[in-house]
Amino acid sequence: MKILQVTAALEQGGVERGTVEMATYTIGKGEDSIVASQGGRMVEELAAVGARHILMPLARRDPFSIFYCAWKLRKLILKEKISLVHARSRAPAWASYLACRLTGTPFITTFHGTHKIQNCFKKFYNSSMVRGRRVIAISQFIRRHIADNYQVADELIDVAPRGFDPIRFNPDEISLEEQLKLRTDLGCSKDDVLVTLPGRLTRWKGQLLFIEALAEIKDLSWIALLVGGAGNKDAYLQELKEKAHKFGISERIVFCGNQHDIAPYYAISDLVVSASTEPEAFGRVAVEAQAMAKPIIASAHGGSLETIKDGMTGWLFENNNSQDLARCLRSALSDSNNLEKKGAIARDWVLENYTVDRMCSAEWSSYEKVLNR
Repeated sequence: MKILQVTAALEQGGVERGTVEMATYTIGKGEDSIVASQGGRMVEELAAVGARHILMPLARRDPFSIFYCAWKLRKLILKEKISLVHARSRAPAWASYLACRLTGTPFITTFHGTHKIQNCFKKFYNSSMVRGRRVIAISQFIRRHIADNYQVADELIDVAPRGFDPIRFNPDEISLEEQLKLRTDLGCSKDDVLVTLPGRLTRWKGQLLFIEALAEIKDLSWIALLVGGAGNKDAYLQELKEKAHKFGISERIVFCGNQHDIAPYYAISDLVVSASTEPEAFGRVAVEAQAMAKPIIASAHGGSLETIKDGMTGWLFENNNSQDLARCLRSALSDSNNLEKKGAIARDWVLENYTVDRMCSAEWSSYEKVLNR
Protein backbone atom coordinates (compact mmCIF):
# COMPACT_ATOMS: atom_id res chain seq x y z
CA MET A 1 0.00 0.00 0.00
CA LYS A 2 0.91 3.64 -0.43
CA ILE A 3 -0.71 5.91 2.14
CA LEU A 4 -0.77 9.66 1.53
CA GLN A 5 -1.42 11.84 4.57
CA VAL A 6 -2.32 15.47 3.87
CA THR A 7 -2.09 18.23 6.46
CA ALA A 8 -1.50 21.97 6.54
CA ALA A 9 2.04 22.07 7.94
CA LEU A 10 4.46 20.14 10.13
CA GLU A 11 5.59 22.70 12.70
CA GLN A 12 4.23 21.52 16.06
CA GLY A 13 1.00 20.44 17.70
CA GLY A 14 -1.22 17.42 18.12
CA VAL A 15 -2.27 17.16 14.46
CA GLU A 16 1.35 17.24 13.31
CA ARG A 17 2.46 14.77 15.97
CA GLY A 18 -0.30 12.34 14.97
CA THR A 19 0.74 12.64 11.32
CA VAL A 20 4.35 11.70 12.06
CA GLU A 21 3.31 8.89 14.40
CA MET A 22 1.02 7.36 11.77
CA ALA A 23 3.73 7.64 9.13
CA THR A 24 6.10 5.79 11.45
CA TYR A 25 3.49 3.09 12.06
CA THR A 26 2.83 2.69 8.33
CA ILE A 27 6.54 2.26 7.60
CA GLY A 28 6.70 -0.29 10.41
CA LYS A 29 3.95 -2.22 8.66
CA GLY A 30 6.17 -2.49 5.59
CA GLU A 31 4.06 -0.07 3.56
CA ASP A 32 4.95 3.23 1.90
CA SER A 33 4.13 6.51 3.65
CA ILE A 34 4.00 9.92 1.98
CA VAL A 35 3.01 13.19 3.65
CA ALA A 36 2.05 16.36 1.79
CA SER A 37 2.18 19.64 3.68
CA GLN A 38 3.61 23.14 3.67
CA GLY A 39 6.60 21.83 5.63
CA GLY A 40 8.07 22.67 9.02
CA ARG A 41 10.44 21.48 11.70
CA MET A 42 8.94 17.97 11.89
CA VAL A 43 9.80 17.10 8.28
CA GLU A 44 13.17 15.85 9.56
CA GLU A 45 11.37 13.36 11.81
CA LEU A 46 9.50 12.00 8.78
CA ALA A 47 12.73 11.52 6.87
CA ALA A 48 14.32 9.79 9.85
CA VAL A 49 11.69 7.03 9.81
CA GLY A 50 11.79 6.57 6.03
CA ALA A 51 8.67 8.48 5.03
CA ARG A 52 8.66 10.96 2.16
CA HIS A 53 7.49 14.56 2.29
CA ILE A 54 5.97 16.51 -0.62
CA LEU A 55 5.98 20.29 -0.29
CA MET A 56 2.70 22.05 -1.19
CA PRO A 57 1.05 25.32 -0.03
CA LEU A 58 -1.60 23.38 1.88
CA ALA A 59 -1.83 25.83 4.79
CA ARG A 60 -3.44 28.42 2.52
CA ARG A 61 -7.23 28.59 2.74
CA ASP A 62 -8.21 30.70 -0.27
CA PRO A 63 -10.12 28.91 -3.08
CA PHE A 64 -7.34 29.41 -5.64
CA SER A 65 -4.77 27.68 -3.40
CA ILE A 66 -7.18 24.84 -2.59
CA PHE A 67 -7.85 24.15 -6.29
CA TYR A 68 -4.14 24.43 -7.08
CA CYS A 69 -3.31 21.89 -4.35
CA ALA A 70 -6.11 19.62 -5.57
CA TRP A 71 -4.51 19.62 -9.04
CA LYS A 72 -1.06 18.92 -7.54
CA LEU A 73 -2.46 16.13 -5.36
CA ARG A 74 -4.23 14.58 -8.36
CA LYS A 75 -0.91 14.39 -10.21
CA LEU A 76 0.81 12.94 -7.13
CA ILE A 77 -1.90 10.30 -6.61
CA LEU A 78 -1.68 9.11 -10.20
CA LYS A 79 2.12 9.18 -10.36
CA GLU A 80 2.62 7.30 -7.07
CA LYS A 81 -0.43 5.03 -7.44
CA ILE A 82 -1.67 6.08 -4.00
CA SER A 83 -3.91 3.51 -2.29
CA LEU A 84 -5.62 5.85 0.17
CA VAL A 85 -5.58 9.56 1.06
CA HIS A 86 -5.91 10.58 4.72
CA ALA A 87 -6.55 14.30 5.43
CA ARG A 88 -6.19 15.90 8.85
CA SER A 89 -7.31 19.53 8.51
CA ARG A 90 -9.96 21.47 6.62
CA ALA A 91 -8.34 23.26 3.66
CA PRO A 92 -6.10 20.23 2.92
CA ALA A 93 -9.21 18.03 3.22
CA TRP A 94 -10.99 20.05 0.52
CA ALA A 95 -7.99 19.72 -1.80
CA SER A 96 -7.74 16.00 -1.02
CA TYR A 97 -11.46 15.43 -1.50
CA LEU A 98 -11.42 17.05 -4.95
CA ALA A 99 -8.28 15.13 -5.99
CA CYS A 100 -9.80 11.84 -4.83
CA ARG A 101 -13.05 12.53 -6.68
CA LEU A 102 -11.03 13.08 -9.85
CA THR A 103 -8.97 9.91 -9.42
CA GLY A 104 -11.43 7.57 -7.68
CA THR A 105 -9.05 7.16 -4.75
CA PRO A 106 -10.40 6.20 -1.30
CA PHE A 107 -10.48 9.22 1.02
CA ILE A 108 -10.79 9.42 4.82
CA THR A 109 -10.26 12.11 7.45
CA THR A 110 -9.31 12.46 11.08
CA PHE A 111 -11.45 15.02 12.92
CA HIS A 112 -9.03 16.66 15.37
CA GLY A 113 -11.14 19.49 16.82
CA THR A 114 -14.62 20.92 17.18
CA HIS A 115 -14.07 23.62 14.50
CA LYS A 116 -16.45 26.39 15.56
CA ILE A 117 -19.70 26.66 13.61
CA GLN A 118 -20.59 30.36 13.51
CA ASN A 119 -22.78 30.23 10.40
CA CYS A 120 -23.82 28.06 7.45
CA PHE A 121 -20.75 29.08 5.41
CA LYS A 122 -18.35 28.05 8.19
CA LYS A 123 -20.21 24.78 8.63
CA PHE A 124 -19.89 24.09 4.90
CA TYR A 125 -16.15 24.81 5.08
CA ASN A 126 -15.83 22.47 8.06
CA SER A 127 -17.75 19.76 6.20
CA SER A 128 -14.64 18.81 4.24
CA MET A 129 -13.77 16.79 7.34
CA VAL A 130 -16.78 14.49 6.95
CA ARG A 131 -16.72 13.90 3.19
CA GLY A 132 -14.56 10.79 3.30
CA ARG A 133 -15.67 7.17 3.28
CA ARG A 134 -15.00 7.08 7.01
CA VAL A 135 -14.30 9.70 9.67
CA ILE A 136 -11.85 9.08 12.50
CA ALA A 137 -12.66 10.93 15.76
CA ILE A 138 -9.86 11.48 18.25
CA SER A 139 -12.17 11.00 21.26
CA GLN A 140 -15.71 10.05 22.16
CA PHE A 141 -16.33 13.77 22.71
CA ILE A 142 -15.44 14.48 19.08
CA ARG A 143 -17.45 11.47 17.89
CA ARG A 144 -20.56 13.00 19.52
CA HIS A 145 -19.75 16.40 18.02
CA ILE A 146 -19.56 14.90 14.52
CA ALA A 147 -22.78 12.93 14.92
CA ASP A 148 -24.68 15.88 16.40
CA ASN A 149 -23.57 18.56 13.94
CA TYR A 150 -22.84 16.81 10.64
CA GLN A 151 -25.38 13.96 10.56
CA VAL A 152 -22.75 11.32 9.90
CA ALA A 153 -24.01 7.79 10.52
CA ASP A 154 -22.53 6.35 13.69
CA GLU A 155 -21.27 3.24 11.87
CA LEU A 156 -19.09 5.45 9.64
CA ILE A 157 -17.26 7.06 12.57
CA ASP A 158 -14.23 5.32 14.07
CA VAL A 159 -12.74 6.45 17.38
CA ALA A 160 -8.94 6.50 17.67
CA PRO A 161 -7.95 8.27 20.92
CA ARG A 162 -4.60 10.02 20.79
CA GLY A 163 -1.70 8.33 22.53
CA PHE A 164 1.69 8.87 24.13
CA ASP A 165 5.06 7.30 23.37
CA PRO A 166 5.90 5.01 26.34
CA ILE A 167 9.61 5.36 25.56
CA ARG A 168 9.61 9.15 25.46
CA PHE A 169 7.26 9.53 28.42
CA ASN A 170 8.87 7.17 30.90
CA PRO A 171 9.70 8.51 34.39
CA ASP A 172 12.50 5.96 34.78
CA GLU A 173 14.38 7.47 31.83
CA ILE A 174 15.00 10.84 33.51
CA SER A 175 17.57 10.51 36.28
CA LEU A 176 17.45 12.29 39.62
CA GLU A 177 20.59 14.17 38.57
CA GLU A 178 18.86 15.47 35.44
CA GLN A 179 15.82 16.48 37.45
CA LEU A 180 17.91 18.30 40.04
CA LYS A 181 19.80 20.16 37.32
CA LEU A 182 16.57 21.30 35.66
CA ARG A 183 15.18 22.43 39.00
CA THR A 184 18.38 24.39 39.65
CA ASP A 185 18.26 25.96 36.17
CA LEU A 186 14.72 27.13 36.92
CA GLY A 187 15.76 28.59 40.27
CA CYS A 188 14.01 25.89 42.31
CA SER A 189 15.39 23.70 45.07
CA LYS A 190 15.06 19.92 45.30
CA ASP A 191 12.45 20.35 48.05
CA ASP A 192 10.19 22.87 46.32
CA VAL A 193 6.71 21.59 45.47
CA LEU A 194 6.20 22.23 41.76
CA VAL A 195 2.79 22.66 40.12
CA THR A 196 3.00 22.76 36.32
CA LEU A 197 0.60 24.00 33.65
CA PRO A 198 1.87 23.04 30.17
CA GLY A 199 0.45 24.64 27.04
CA ARG A 200 1.12 27.51 24.70
CA LEU A 201 0.32 30.91 26.16
CA THR A 202 -3.11 31.61 24.76
CA ARG A 203 -6.17 32.73 26.68
CA TRP A 204 -8.31 29.60 26.29
CA LYS A 205 -5.58 27.41 27.82
CA GLY A 206 -6.52 28.93 31.18
CA GLN A 207 -3.30 30.45 32.48
CA LEU A 208 -5.21 33.42 33.96
CA LEU A 209 -7.62 31.07 35.70
CA PHE A 210 -4.63 29.12 37.07
CA ILE A 211 -3.04 32.26 38.51
CA GLU A 212 -6.33 33.29 40.11
CA ALA A 213 -6.59 29.85 41.76
CA LEU A 214 -2.97 30.00 42.97
CA ALA A 215 -3.75 33.32 44.67
CA GLU A 216 -6.32 31.45 46.78
CA ILE A 217 -3.68 29.06 48.15
CA LYS A 218 -0.86 31.49 48.94
CA ASP A 219 -0.65 29.99 52.41
CA LEU A 220 0.63 26.67 50.99
CA SER A 221 4.18 25.99 49.85
CA TRP A 222 4.49 25.73 46.05
CA ILE A 223 6.21 27.02 42.92
CA ALA A 224 4.21 27.19 39.67
CA LEU A 225 5.71 26.47 36.24
CA LEU A 226 4.03 27.78 33.09
CA VAL A 227 5.57 25.76 30.26
CA GLY A 228 4.72 27.13 26.82
CA GLY A 229 5.70 29.80 24.36
CA ALA A 230 3.89 33.09 23.83
CA GLY A 231 4.45 33.18 20.07
CA ASN A 232 3.26 36.59 18.95
CA LYS A 233 1.09 37.06 22.05
CA ASP A 234 3.48 39.17 24.11
CA ALA A 235 0.57 41.27 25.38
CA TYR A 236 -1.01 38.18 26.93
CA LEU A 237 2.30 37.20 28.55
CA GLN A 238 2.54 40.68 30.05
CA GLU A 239 -1.06 40.43 31.27
CA LEU A 240 -0.22 37.16 33.07
CA LYS A 241 2.81 38.73 34.75
CA GLU A 242 0.80 41.76 35.85
CA LYS A 243 -1.94 39.51 37.25
CA ALA A 244 0.62 37.51 39.25
CA HIS A 245 2.17 40.75 40.55
CA LYS A 246 -1.27 42.05 41.56
CA PHE A 247 -1.89 38.92 43.65
CA GLY A 248 1.58 39.06 45.20
CA ILE A 249 2.72 35.72 43.78
CA SER A 250 4.93 36.81 40.87
CA GLU A 251 8.08 35.50 42.58
CA ARG A 252 6.50 32.05 42.84
CA ILE A 253 5.67 31.70 39.14
CA VAL A 254 8.27 30.67 36.55
CA PHE A 255 7.62 31.25 32.84
CA CYS A 256 9.58 28.48 31.12
CA GLY A 257 8.90 29.37 27.48
CA ASN A 258 8.40 26.90 24.66
CA GLN A 259 10.05 23.50 25.25
CA HIS A 260 10.61 20.90 22.55
CA ASP A 261 11.00 18.15 25.14
CA ILE A 262 8.27 18.44 27.76
CA ALA A 263 8.94 15.12 29.54
CA PRO A 264 11.62 16.49 31.95
CA TYR A 265 9.19 19.17 33.10
CA TYR A 266 6.61 16.54 33.94
CA ALA A 267 9.33 14.57 35.74
CA ILE A 268 10.22 17.41 38.13
CA SER A 269 6.57 18.28 38.82
CA ASP A 270 4.59 17.11 41.80
CA LEU A 271 1.26 17.97 40.20
CA VAL A 272 0.12 18.95 36.68
CA VAL A 273 -2.81 21.20 35.75
CA SER A 274 -4.84 21.55 32.54
CA ALA A 275 -7.13 24.56 32.95
CA SER A 276 -8.47 24.97 29.41
CA THR A 277 -11.64 27.06 29.40
CA GLU A 278 -12.76 25.57 26.07
CA PRO A 279 -13.08 21.78 25.82
CA GLU A 280 -9.98 19.92 24.66
CA ALA A 281 -10.80 17.69 21.72
CA PHE A 282 -8.64 15.06 23.41
CA GLY A 283 -6.00 16.71 25.59
CA ARG A 284 -2.54 15.16 25.29
CA VAL A 285 -1.32 16.97 28.43
CA ALA A 286 -3.62 14.88 30.61
CA VAL A 287 -2.33 11.62 29.15
CA GLU A 288 1.34 12.64 29.06
CA ALA A 289 1.30 13.80 32.68
CA GLN A 290 -0.25 10.54 33.83
CA ALA A 291 2.26 8.61 31.73
CA MET A 292 4.98 10.33 33.77
CA ALA A 293 3.24 9.12 36.95
CA LYS A 294 1.91 12.57 37.81
CA PRO A 295 -1.67 13.13 38.89
CA ILE A 296 -3.49 15.89 37.03
CA ILE A 297 -6.17 18.46 37.79
CA ALA A 298 -8.23 19.34 34.72
CA SER A 299 -11.37 21.18 33.62
CA ALA A 300 -14.37 18.85 33.67
CA HIS A 301 -15.25 18.96 29.97
CA GLY A 302 -14.10 17.66 26.61
CA GLY A 303 -11.59 14.85 26.35
CA SER A 304 -10.53 15.13 30.00
CA LEU A 305 -13.78 13.44 31.03
CA GLU A 306 -12.50 10.32 29.24
CA THR A 307 -8.78 10.35 30.05
CA ILE A 308 -8.91 11.20 33.77
CA LYS A 309 -10.49 9.01 36.44
CA ASP A 310 -11.74 11.62 38.88
CA GLY A 311 -10.50 10.91 42.40
CA MET A 312 -8.26 8.04 41.23
CA THR A 313 -5.74 9.38 38.71
CA GLY A 314 -6.46 13.05 39.28
CA TRP A 315 -9.21 15.57 39.88
CA LEU A 316 -11.79 17.32 37.69
CA PHE A 317 -12.92 20.86 38.55
CA GLU A 318 -15.85 22.93 37.33
CA ASN A 319 -14.87 24.66 34.11
CA ASN A 320 -13.80 28.30 34.40
CA ASN A 321 -14.23 28.23 38.19
CA SER A 322 -11.02 29.42 39.85
CA GLN A 323 -12.34 28.71 43.34
CA ASP A 324 -13.09 25.09 42.49
CA LEU A 325 -9.64 24.77 40.93
CA ALA A 326 -8.15 26.24 44.13
CA ARG A 327 -10.11 23.68 46.16
CA CYS A 328 -8.65 20.82 44.10
CA LEU A 329 -5.15 22.28 44.37
CA ARG A 330 -5.42 22.59 48.14
CA SER A 331 -6.70 19.04 48.48
CA ALA A 332 -3.97 17.63 46.24
CA LEU A 333 -1.07 19.53 47.80
CA SER A 334 -2.11 18.67 51.34
CA ASP A 335 -1.04 15.03 51.01
CA SER A 336 2.20 14.30 49.11
CA ASN A 337 1.88 10.55 49.70
CA ASN A 338 -1.51 10.60 48.01
CA LEU A 339 0.05 12.34 45.00
CA GLU A 340 2.57 9.53 44.55
CA LYS A 341 -0.12 6.88 44.91
CA LYS A 342 -2.39 8.54 42.36
CA GLY A 343 0.56 9.01 40.01
CA ALA A 344 1.33 5.28 40.01
CA ILE A 345 -2.31 4.42 39.31
CA ALA A 346 -2.41 7.06 36.58
CA ARG A 347 0.56 5.58 34.72
CA ASP A 348 -0.98 2.10 34.72
CA TRP A 349 -4.28 3.56 33.47
CA VAL A 350 -2.84 5.34 30.43
CA LEU A 351 -0.43 2.51 29.58
CA GLU A 352 -3.45 0.27 29.27
CA ASN A 353 -5.56 2.69 27.23
CA TYR A 354 -3.71 5.56 25.56
CA THR A 355 -0.47 4.58 23.83
CA VAL A 356 0.63 5.66 20.35
CA ASP A 357 0.53 2.05 19.21
CA ARG A 358 -3.14 1.76 20.20
CA MET A 359 -3.93 5.02 18.43
CA CYS A 360 -2.19 4.04 15.20
CA SER A 361 -3.69 0.56 15.29
CA ALA A 362 -7.17 2.10 15.46
CA GLU A 363 -6.45 4.40 12.50
CA TRP A 364 -4.96 1.46 10.57
CA SER A 365 -8.17 -0.45 11.19
CA SER A 366 -10.03 2.37 9.42
CA TYR A 367 -7.69 2.04 6.45
CA GLU A 368 -8.46 -1.68 6.24
CA LYS A 369 -12.21 -1.08 6.41
CA VAL A 370 -12.07 1.38 3.52
CA LEU A 371 -9.80 -0.86 1.45
CA ASN A 372 -11.79 -4.00 2.30
CA ARG A 373 -8.70 -5.76 3.70
